[in-house]
Amino acid sequence: MKNNLDTVYGKAGVLKLERELSVTLSQISSEGTIYIGYPFVSRDDPDFILDVLYSSQDFGLVVFDFSHFRLDMPSNILSIQQHQARIFSALRAKLYEYPPLLHGRNLAVEPQIISIHESFSQSFNDGAIVSTFADISNYLRKSDLFSSKHYQHLKAFIQKMNWLRPKKRRLGIRRDDSYGAQIREIEREISNLDAFQNKAALEVFDGPQRIRGLAGSGKTIVLAIKAAKMHMEHPEWRILLTFYSRALHQQFETLIRKITNDEPDWSKLSVMHAWGSPTKTGVYYELCNEVKHRPKNWSAAKTEYGSANAFQGVCEELLKTAKNIRPMFDVALIDEAQDLPREFFELIYHATKKPKRIVYAYDELQSLNNLEILPPESLFGVDTDGKPRVTLKNEPNQPKQDHFLPVCYRNPPWVLSSALALGFGIHRPDGVVQMFRELYGWSNAGYRAVNGKIENGSFVHIRRSKSSSPLYFSKLIDTDSSLLFKSFRSKKEERRWIYDDIVRNIEMNELEANDILIIVPDAINVREEFNEFSQLFAKNDYSVHAPGINSNHENILQPNSVAVINIHRAKGNEAPTVYLTGANYCASTVNPRRRRNVLFTALTRSKGWARITGVGESMDRLVSEFNQVKKDEFDLKFTYPTKEKLDEIWTLNKDSDAERVKQGALLEKLLSGRISHNEISDKMKEDILIAYERDAV
Repeated sequence: MKNNLDTVYGKAGVLKLERELSVTLSQISSEGTIYIGYPFVSRDDPDFILDVLYSSQDFGLVVFDFSHFRLDMPSNILSIQQHQARIFSALRAKLYEYPPLLHGRNLAVEPQIISIHESFSQSFNDGAIVSTFADISNYLRKSDLFSSKHYQHLKAFIQKMNWLRPKKRRLGIRRDDSYGAQIREIEREISNLDAFQNKAALEVFDGPQRIRGLAGSGKTIVLAIKAAKMHMEHPEWRILLTFYSRALHQQFETLIRKITNDEPDWSKLSVMHAWGSPTKTGVYYELCNEVKHRPKNWSAAKTEYGSANAFQGVCEELLKTAKNIRPMFDVALIDEAQDLPREFFELIYHATKKPKRIVYAYDELQSLNNLEILPPESLFGVDTDGKPRVTLKNEPNQPKQDHFLPVCYRNPPWVLSSALALGFGIHRPDGVVQMFRELYGWSNAGYRAVNGKIENGSFVHIRRSKSSSPLYFSKLIDTDSSLLFKSFRSKKEERRWIYDDIVRNIEMNELEANDILIIVPDAINVREEFNEFSQLFAKNDYSVHAPGINSNHENILQPNSVAVINIHRAKGNEAPTVYLTGANYCASTVNPRRRRNVLFTALTRSKGWARITGVGESMDRLVSEFNQVKKDEFDLKFTYPTKEKLDEIWTLNKDSDAERVKQGALLEKLLSGRISHNEISDKMKEDILIAYERDAV
């Protein structure tokens, strides 16, 4: 019989007793999950950590406790009975809060509490049980009320831990078939962790860990749970939680408050932007203060290094003082690792105490800018002997160092497949603009070959794996209404259609205003688009805002207001409905890879519905490409580039990126007065303005 008994290591270090228990249970039952160091959140006792929690179809829910393992028996029986009663009462109260686990007015599963002792076994009239490892099977009991359906609910209860609630109550829903009703059901489903997320969230390793997955696979919530769990277990530790997108600051703090059911000690649990500023500290600013290094702000950094390399440049400067950086963090958790420079990881390494508990979440395919993940050997540098400071290895019977989250919960599968097809340009008349160089990139992204296999230079047919997307999307959302590409004759006509569609979605489809994002692909046009939409929305007294223009730049989604944002602010955010206005920009032959990345990023912000609109022939071509993807039923069918063609594409993109960085740095020197207009040719000025200014962050 195949053994499906899984172990989740919620604590690290010496686990001799826990491992012996795991071996014993594997001999009794072939299925279930063992949670070592389960962070049970009790209203009356916030520091309630269970030694081992075991769930199975055979025995329901069992807690094993080691706190009395070597105490004299039977003189300590009363102490054990009181301790077990405390656990039983708290756990039973929590189970009663979860209606699917009720059978009438009774619990379908009564928790069992067993204290493990080295040499003593006995059960007592009050239900308390003390057992040696050898006698455990004599005390485990089955319940006639506990069905396979109840077991699925029990797993959901454990994985949910009652701390992840839907983001909105959505009290105004009147129709079961409205978009609002559909997104409410989706948010309820998402509130449960799957087995992969649960393991990644709870497992603790005394050293570096990596968490990989697509956008929307749950990496952010996993990091929030890890941070909150470690803060509850080790309130004396200083824990850093950092990220690339400023908008994540509020999101992380909100999540952590929900998880801890309390206000954390923010002096110990530091939620900080990777860069920061003089008015709002960040990791870079704090480390600069630590070594008495004068920090550079964004303006100074981009003048010296260019927009694209600004953060890398200042981190490289600071890294030269690394020997003076005092390890100050007991744990460092890093989100959006794919967007941060390698030098930042070296700084984090120096600033983290041994055993270097550094957990970083890497997006397999966040914006297509990086299709290859830097290995940890490259990210964290080498020691004085030239050996990599960090390597990752998953050893048997140990907490994992490398977790992969295979399911994308944010995007409907047809939206994600369209984003990939258009982002790569597989139906683009001029050919693809980028592609995975390593063929296993497709399986990492949750795709498989329909017939045969994926090979360079061959026609391929690629489909999203059913196991990589939850079933609720196809059950709740209609594909045709979910994803629309529309071309208009004029910008005025396009804006009017977007406005009418948003009003219809609010008034008829029961969405709320902050369920909606209007994304502008070209950053310099955001103010103009905001002004135009403000006039349209004023007719119906609907509110619209533009973070960084008329509201705080960190608060993207605001109550009762539609957000108008550029693509850079869109990263790290999501919404039920996304409108990408002016999408013809994405089909341009100028900087095609970057502009296709804009389209990919915008599409993958959508949790349900996306409307991609634009004007002119470029938009017509984009609509044509999408229609081909739709005709193929959102499978990807194309001729895979040869290795030689891929090398050529990557070289062209690398050269294009380097030229853009060079032009950007030159433009910034020109604007800052460090060089004069007479020092560069008119042709160069024109190239800079066309190729760079419109693409600058």
